[in-house]
Amino acid sequence: MLNHYITPLSKLQIQSLNQSSSLKTLFHSTQFLAEQEINLEAYDLVILGVQEDRFRPAFEGCAQGADAIRKELYKLVKPRTELRILDLGNIAAGNSLADTYFALTQCLAILHKEKKISLVLGGSQDLMAAQYASFKGLNPNMQLVLVDAKMDMEMHSDASLNNYLPRIIAHEPAYLFNITQAAYQGHFVEDDTYDAFERMNFDMLRVGSLRGNMQEIEPYCRNANMLGFSLNAIKAADAPAQMYPSPNGLSAEEACQLCKYAGMSNDLLSAGLFDYNPQYDRNNSSAALMAQMAWYFMEGISNRRNDYPIAESKDYLIYHTTNKHMNTELTFYKSVLSNRWWMEVPYPHERSKHEGKFLVPCSYKDYQTAQNDEIPDRWMKTYQKL
Repeated sequence: MLNHYITPLSKLQIQSLNQSSSLKTLFHSTQFLAEQEINLEAYDLVILGVQEDRFRPAFEGCAQGADAIRKELYKLVKPRTELRILDLGNIAAGNSLADTYFALTQCLAILHKEKKISLVLGGSQDLMAAQYASFKGLNPNMQLVLVDAKMDMEMHSDASLNNYLPRIIAHEPAYLFNITQAAYQGHFVEDDTYDAFERMNFDMLRVGSLRGNMQEIEPYCRNANMLGFSLNAIKAADAPAQMYPSPNGLSAEEACQLCKYAGMSNDLLSAGLFDYNPQYDRNNSSAALMAQMAWYFMEGISNRRNDYPIAESKDYLIYHTTNKHMNTELTFYKSVLSNRWWMEVPYPHERSKHEGKFLVPCSYKDYQTAQNDEIPDRWMKTYQKL
């Protein structure tokens, strides 16, 4: 089925990648798709390029991004932990944008059902909506981490003109539980958009709040099912290959750290790196950065920890705090193995069909907030969504 949508890398392309790599590089631990049937059982991670850039004239050139990133990616050393990687090749642009979206959605849906992690390279940010659509029927409570300097919520009479955010939020059937919009820049976000996110109890992490404090995004990544990362979230000095570069944004190091956190999520099945445009690159520096982000995502996968709190486990410390604003205590769990935190949020009896408690990844900072007789913002937003 995958063969219907994918064009494998040619022998000439693979030979070219081989010539620029040594024996200890990622190239020599990656299997490249040939014409035969695909045996997905043999692999942990599947790489897929998308050659699409027609959504807006500003994105022209992004279709060539996947192959440019590959040239830098396969020069890097292979991760320390053995990760079985398959490079499927590229989805070529279809007769229409809708054809490309359909092909990407279908390919990813097949990979999801086989429980294979996918890494999508190249193309423009509108592909995030197709990436999200691939989870239909798989997860009723999708949690997304979307990394973008802007939050484009503009609605058009022609739905095909809407960017990824309106298409994800309005998707039918609905299976969206939460969006974490990370690294947005306040001067790009209209008040109406900000208010809409507040009403929906989605999480927003301004780029300034992450500066020097990247560990605070880890809990948001820990339960994520999907990552969508636009290059325009990174400042122009570190990633010049953008149509509209900004002097502000994440640093290269912060971008790699975020990708590693996403890779560490036990629930994450798909990551996409978008908006890289080779036409504006300088000395392939942005391609190299995208490749390194992909590499740290792989390292995150290799460091996944099955440390979710379970009953009667001795690997957790349990903390209870009281709050004068509530009739119930707040309960926190801390893993003695990883030092990661979770907190319990009760299902609202008056509007939820579920009973018991919902465990939410959190940070030590949330525990400190509760100790100060305040309700953590993360707790309150989760309660409102349940």
